[in-house]
Formats: sequence, structure tokens, C-alpha cells
Amino acid sequence: MYDFPDLGGAVHTHVSPDGSVHLPYAGSIHVAGMSPDEFQNAITDALRNRGIVKDPNVTVEVDNALNMTVNVIGQVISPKAIPLYAPAPVSFILSQVGGLNGMAAHHLTIIHADEEAPTSLDYDPEVPTPAVLHTMVQPGDIVHVGSTGVYFIAGEVNRPGIFPIGGALSIGQATAAFGLGVVKNMTMLEALAQAGGITAVAARSKMRILRTVDGKREEIIVDQVKLYKGEIADPIIHPDDIIYVPTSYIRQQTNNLFATALSGVYAAVQLKSVSQ
Repeated sequence: MYDFPDLGGAVHTHVSPDGSVHLPYAGSIHVAGMSPDEFQNAITDALRNRGIVKDPNVTVEVDNALNMTVNVIGQVISPKAIPLYAPAPVSFILSQVGGLNGMAAHHLTIIHADEEAPTSLDYDPEVPTPAVLHTMVQPGDIVHVGSTGVYFIAGEVNRPGIFPIGGALSIGQATAAFGLGVVKNMTMLEALAQAGGITAVAARSKMRILRTVDGKREEIIVDQVKLYKGEIADPIIHPDDIIYVPTSYIRQQTNNLFATALSGVYAAVQLKSVSQ
């Protein structure tokens, strides 16, 4: 408040428990829920409306703030604490952390600083709804963005292991963190491609998806031959699914016989070369 030399150019005050601030000349102003800029405008309006200063020169700076941040954690580009002095919509909060990464599930949880129950939101960045985008986040809240989960693949594949659902397919230098090379709903064929495909001795008609539903294990038999021909639907992979590709005994024996025969031919050719 630079228009009042008797105040020394600066006034240090604090917000009372009822959310108001008392200032010389301007009086009491209710500031709960205001940003620093809004508080500054409120002081200016109070001085002008009281006829004290025609064109007030006011600047508001926050010296100390208690719990005036929002922590954004989980599957976002840049998880961090964001300074927040007033309620803001989810769309603003996500924009401050770079948005969701390619591993994010379409589910957000806002954990409130008070005793209010957490707020759960279904958020699809490709088809956002105004109701979700305009959901307000309060200072002190925590915004958590969940993960799509992982699946397991074992047996006769070229690269067995644990893979994220919808996040590890690559296109050139694309990375899942930035949502590139990402599939929305991963299917069986895409999971096999992610694992480098099946081996030559795989039992193609007896692949299995092992899935736990309500604490019970379910087994889904998948015929890859029919799958490639489009005769059956390509099943969607769920979080924590186990894909197992068994070994074909007949293919394995045939492969061994072929390898043995090939070694015999090679040995005969080498022997003939030496004798000559």
C-alpha cells in the first residue's frame, strides 16, 4: 500500500481463522478462497470504494503459506507439488505437471486435506468431459493418477517377462512416458508382439490366459491360428493377467530331428572337403 507514507510502504498481516484480513484504511476483507491477485484487487476496490484513494497502488506478496500446495503424484509427466492459493480445476492442475503419461489409467483420485471422503474421477484425455475438467481441487489436496497395471508372459516367447499394459510398444524414439507408441486397450496379439512373438516350438493352439477374478483363477484357452485368421475375437488383456505359451512336443521333436539332420549334412560336407 504505497499511497500511505505513514505505513512505511508495506503492511505485514496474516489471515485470521475466519478467513479475513484487517488492513488499515481498507478495513476487513474476507480473503478465504482468493488468489494473491484477487486479494490485491479486493484491497484496491475497498480503498477506491471508500473514497480514500482514487487510483490505489497495491501489491500483494505471500511471505508464508501453510499447506498452500497441491501434490500431484502417480502417472503424470512431472510429478511435483504445485503452489496453489485458491481452488483450481483439475484441468489447471494437470496442465502444471505436463498432463498424463502413457502409463496412466483413466482414473484420478483427489485426496482432500480435511476429513472429506476422496473424490474419484474417470478421466479420458481423448474424450474429456466438462464435469471432470471443472472439478475443483483445494489447496492441501493430493491428486493421484493411477497406473494401467502390468501383465506377465512366459513360455515359448522370444522375450518373456513383465510388461506394462499399453505402454511399452515403441515407434522409433517414442517413449511410453509421453504417450507415444501406446495402445489404449492391449489385446493378446499386441501382447505377443510386445514379447517378441512366439518361438518355432510353441503350441500355437493351446496358449492360455490365466486370470484371477474374485479370488479365483480362470483359464482362457486361445488358439493363435484362429486368432491370426480372424476367426475368433482378439481378447483384451487385463492387469495382472498371466499369458502362458506352452511347448508343442511334436514341433519340438520335429525341430530336433531337423537340427540333427542338418548337422549330419554339414559334417558330411566338411568330411568330403577334407578328403579332397
